[in-house]
Amino acid sequence: MHTPASRDVDVHTYGAKDPREIVDAAVAARLHAIAVTDHNTAAWCDAIAEAASDTPLVVLPGVELSTAEGHLLAIWEEGTPAQFLEDVLVELGVLRADHGDIHKALRTGFADTAKVIAARGGLAIAAHADREKGLLRIPVADHVNQTLLDEAIGAVEIVDITEADRVSARLNGKRELAVVRSSDTTAPGASAHVLRGIGNRRTWIKASKPDLRGLRHALADPALRVRLVEPAAPEHTMIESVTVAGGFLDGQQFELSGDLNCLLGGTGAGKSLLIELVRFALDQQTDAGDFPQIRKEVESRLKYALTSGSTVEVMLTRGHARCLVRRAYFEDGSTQPEFIGDTEQLIGLSGRIAITGFSQGEVIEYARTPVGRMALIDAALDLTEFEVRDTDAVYRLNDNGRYISSLESKIAQARLKLEKLPEVEKRLEELSGLFDGETVKMQADWSTEKALFEPLVGIPELRVTARTDGGDKFRGSAAIASNHDLYERVQAAYTQLREAVETANVQLAHVELAVNKELVAIQQQWLERYREFDRELAEAVSHIDVDNKGLAALRMRLVELQTEKAKLDTQQTEMDDELLPNLSAATRYREELINELIEGRKARRRRREDRIKALNKLMGGIVRIKMLSENDDSLYLAELSAVAKGSRLRASVLQQICEKSAPVKLVRSFLADDVDGVSAATGAERKHVEALFEHVREKGTIEDFLKMQTLDLHDGLSVEFRKRPNDSYVPIERLAHGQKCTAILIVALADGNDPLIIDQPEDALHAPWIEEYLVAKLRDLRGSRQYIFATRSPGLVVSADAEMIITLTSDASNGVVEATGSLERHDLNALALYHLEGGPVPFKRRTIKLGSSMN
Repeated sequence: MHTPASRDVDVHTYGAKDPREIVDAAVAARLHAIAVTDHNTAAWCDAIAEAASDTPLVVLPGVELSTAEGHLLAIWEEGTPAQFLEDVLVELGVLRADHGDIHKALRTGFADTAKVIAARGGLAIAAHADREKGLLRIPVADHVNQTLLDEAIGAVEIVDITEADRVSARLNGKRELAVVRSSDTTAPGASAHVLRGIGNRRTWIKASKPDLRGLRHALADPALRVRLVEPAAPEHTMIESVTVAGGFLDGQQFELSGDLNCLLGGTGAGKSLLIELVRFALDQQTDAGDFPQIRKEVESRLKYALTSGSTVEVMLTRGHARCLVRRAYFEDGSTQPEFIGDTEQLIGLSGRIAITGFSQGEVIEYARTPVGRMALIDAALDLTEFEVRDTDAVYRLNDNGRYISSLESKIAQARLKLEKLPEVEKRLEELSGLFDGETVKMQADWSTEKALFEPLVGIPELRVTARTDGGDKFRGSAAIASNHDLYERVQAAYTQLREAVETANVQLAHVELAVNKELVAIQQQWLERYREFDRELAEAVSHIDVDNKGLAALRMRLVELQTEKAKLDTQQTEMDDELLPNLSAATRYREELINELIEGRKARRRRREDRIKALNKLMGGIVRIKMLSENDDSLYLAELSAVAKGSRLRASVLQQICEKSAPVKLVRSFLADDVDGVSAATGAERKHVEALFEHVREKGTIEDFLKMQTLDLHDGLSVEFRKRPNDSYVPIERLAHGQKCTAILIVALADGNDPLIIDQPEDALHAPWIEEYLVAKLRDLRGSRQYIFATRSPGLVVSADAEMIITLTSDASNGVVEATGSLERHDLNALALYHLEGGPVPFKRRTIKLGSSMN
């Protein structure tokens, strides 16, 4: 900006005569820093710096020099006295008497003047390069291009924003030169310098402080740290801070950036612990089912580093929403996270704040198994509706399986008994000839009734059952505070159900007692009548058996056979009218449930496939993912082997059946007794399939066999990787260890906008790949996601340009924050050099010995 110290400023129209007015105008324009650059003079620099001393405004002293080729800005660090700038002016050939003379031109051009400025600790920027007396207006294009490539030129200032692309085109990839915009204290439509124009054109830089050090750091990496239009406010979830009370990191608070954060420090300083504390607080720890060994190591680390009752607080933001998550640590894991604040904006349907986290070595484990890789896809999906549907369908199928198993058992027993029927009928026919027809008929009728009345009494206890435990999940506090009324309604509904069940069971018990008493009385009365008939029949037989042929004994045998025949007839009726129809109905109902289960899992698969399509687009062709539907047969084989235990079927036979059939179809064939169908489909010998089915029925493991239909044969992921665009894709199973991890990390980087937290992502990666893939991807994705890495990689910290670096140190009992900030701060720069490179000496040695390769 210009002040009245510039002779082309009209003090009557400028709008300010006092330095404080300029400072106030800058603050009102929401500027964090200004550079005072009057024409060939530093006259007002000290005065404006003094006026801003009680404000947060950073004032950088400078001048706008009239070189032999055009105007050049020279800017120094805040606090540099005007006297120093005036001495530089004299060195450049502007005598003190000529200070402020806009027409006094230097003898040197842009590049040579810039070299003097750089040698004196200043920053040279080509002023309004696309306007009169600007660098880009020099007619010799080759000279312009050579000047742009000169390292002494720190940036190019433009007025027209479209010129930025033209500057980039001129450089042709030979240099990454920052392009900036400044108002020059001119307003739209005004031809002179006026105060109301301050901030009209501005540059947004990313720095911990907008002083010269911060500005240099930003200009050195303009792709990430310089913007000519105001950056959009971040919309992603960010971890703002982590506070620990108790244990190894007791009393430590970690302030985090919404962009790339890197944790540095020696072994045992607490880097990995901080990663695990965040995951613990947000209840997003490594899944013990997927990776038991890693979870065991994490639990051990927490147990060692935290005392019982230690707390971790994580402050999160998303837009204007803020939420504090607090969780206390106890070894038995008895506590759950406590959410305070704008929970509705930050908590998903799962009741948790979504993050993507990897403990040390976890990336390697994801790279190893197709099923494990699916967790990368599911992490960004809400699959709750499918889980609920799946659980309900499995519950009903297991109920149905128990019922079918019971029916199959009863049918098997009935068939075993009915095998006697032909023999009983034959014996009856032989005995019936010894008695008159009427006697036999009457005896048969009484025998039929005897089969009915003998088992009449002793109805077993009956109870109404219902799933009433679902309400227990809603007894705690609501994850979303505004949904507490819905939690209460769920509890009330289940309470109503429990009370109704209890009332029904009491009434049922009373009725059952009364019915049993009545049935006992009825049975006794029938027995009395039967005994009367039996006496009459015995008397009639005694009159007939005048020759002592033993008809009485034969009659007793006849009664026994008739009774047995009546029972078998009843069994046949029960088989035909109840058991077989009920089995048929239960089997049909099971098919409906199976279809419901399959459709739910297909819908889940489609949701995953949509997610995979979106991910493939984001990964730019480096990694390609494909869905492998139900590709994990290990659980199926384990269950089939368990059911077949004792059948003497070889493992190879079971493996063959497993590989060539699905659980749903195998069980369906079992229920239909379709041995030939299974043999044809799997290639297994008929006798082996028959032996399997017979074994299941003989051992009474039908229910377990039916449960196989509910097995979730997990979908898997085929992950393929290619080094270069023209290379072919290579399946992850054929990749080297480091390549596998690189592929998984690329998936993780592309996956959503939730905080990504990784402990040592560089593990097992080849150094060039960290730069080519991870660093490149991180630079492309910056601003859309928060990253928190515990790392030792210079590439991730320096090349990827960490916005927040936290270094930790420790003694035997405690870890502490050593320093926080970015590389532009000298203390952080020195600590980063130590932790990443081993310090100045080894870094200098490597620079000397490897530096020749840079030329």
